[in-house]
Amino acid sequence: MSTYTARPGRQQRPEVWENFLLIAVLAVLGIGLVLWAAGEVAGYLSSGKWPGGSLSQMGRVLARLTETPGDPGQAWPRRGRSVMPGPVLFYGVLTTFVVAAGILCVAAWRLFRRFLGAPTSATGSKWATPADLRSLVVSGPTRARLVLGRVGSKLIAAEERQSVIVLGPTQSMKTTGFAIPSILEWQGPVLATSVKTDLLRDTISQRSSRGDAWVYDPTSSTEYPTSRWSPLEMCGDWRGAQRTASWLAGATRTNGSGLSDADFWYAASAKLLGPHLFAAAKSGRTMADVVRWVNTQEEKEVREALQAAGVPEALDAAMASWKREQRQKSSVYTTVETVLNAYEDPVVARSAASCDISPEVLLDGSSRTLYIVSPSHEQRRLRPLFETLLQTVINYAFELSSRTGRPLDPPLLVVLDEAANIAPLRDLDTLASTAASHGIQLVSVFQDLAQLSTRYGERAQTVVNNHRAKIVLSGISDTQTLEYASRLLGDEEVMQSSITRSAQGPRSTTESMAMRSIAPAHVLRSIRPGEGVLVYGHLPAARIRLRPWFNEKSLSQA
Repeated sequence: MSTYTARPGRQQRPEVWENFLLIAVLAVLGIGLVLWAAGEVAGYLSSGKWPGGSLSQMGRVLARLTETPGDPGQAWPRRGRSVMPGPVLFYGVLTTFVVAAGILCVAAWRLFRRFLGAPTSATGSKWATPADLRSLVVSGPTRARLVLGRVGSKLIAAEERQSVIVLGPTQSMKTTGFAIPSILEWQGPVLATSVKTDLLRDTISQRSSRGDAWVYDPTSSTEYPTSRWSPLEMCGDWRGAQRTASWLAGATRTNGSGLSDADFWYAASAKLLGPHLFAAAKSGRTMADVVRWVNTQEEKEVREALQAAGVPEALDAAMASWKREQRQKSSVYTTVETVLNAYEDPVVARSAASCDISPEVLLDGSSRTLYIVSPSHEQRRLRPLFETLLQTVINYAFELSSRTGRPLDPPLLVVLDEAANIAPLRDLDTLASTAASHGIQLVSVFQDLAQLSTRYGERAQTVVNNHRAKIVLSGISDTQTLEYASRLLGDEEVMQSSITRSAQGPRSTTESMAMRSIAPAHVLRSIRPGEGVLVYGHLPAARIRLRPWFNEKSLSQA
């Protein structure tokens, strides 16, 4: 019969024995100190005199005390016996000292764990210490660097403008402990999306004190006045109209891995929608007019507006769509109706009658804020509007950076809370890898990899990989996420002991080196609430604590 046990490799054993010996020595000294202090105090309380025992005598005192527990005075050195009290007072004082010593030990251990210690996984693996992450340690909020949380007592921040992805289920504090603190501390413009009103409620007052704060809430679902915005603002030239039509149509797709037929229909819808947007923008009309044109398949008004605009390419695109075979043409119009469905709502249509929100003003070097918010039940129909507005701001940031030849200064913080739902950018994988060079600090917040896979299909892994900092929070039950994180953290070398027994022969033990996961899935799943695992570039993995804004004095008073 054979069995085996795995333990850390031989190279770790000296450290284990050193720690054991240190703890043993401290325990002996602690017991002696408590016994000596209790005897001295008990003697003084009883007779007003100190027994005068020494710490070196406490070993013998303890041995004799076990022999005469009913008469503690007999256990003490001879010269102090006369002042020692009876058992009631002595043991009362001793109990008090033992309890006090226990409380001090627990407090000291917690302080050590918090400020100096490197937590270990359930497998015995050591996580990174602040010293291992010295390039990320900051003393406080730092311009162009996003604070990620605490490792030990140290604040850890990403390098300048490096993208961050956070994976955490509901109630994992990803909004209160990460998204909100990031917004409150950011020195520069902010663009934030969320389905949670607490992100807006808990940050808008502070952000408004730094500059204008726009709330794009086209259904008026919050208590805050909505700022108006129309996609026609970007459609004053033919190229802008084409781009806007592509964004609106693409955002209507339910995921990023659909069939080729879907690609055809949405491309065809964008080709039809572009001339309509261009015609409306050039003739002073609104999105309500665009909806009317599409619903009635109006051609005359659109043609006249395009002819007046004097851009033959726009008119040619419209004519190509109008000349399609009737069934195909009808299907294209139906697809465009789906794209513009949100504007069928009079409240949403009114929010697009004019425009208050301007990317140029948002990125003028100040600290303005743009919130894009929606209740969860409205996400799907409003998604084309939200993604198009988001793309508009990001595209302008890229153009501005390219025009000046340097990143935005101050950088733009883009917080995509619930990124898979409210405004799932189709090119998030590309944005994550290029945003930093243009002056954009990207924060993408998802529930787990399963949600990412549903939205981005085969590109989900690339989306995660292209973020420099990856944080996996507590409570995740998605096996795909747990397995990915475990693989990302890697393996460690351990000593494996194999014990062989037989009925007649002696037992034999064989030792060999083996590999095991640093943090298996069950360890990651059981991380304490408010904590997570940070994987940053090439640096070793760290256990990180979030900073709920209401627990941080500097944030709650901001």
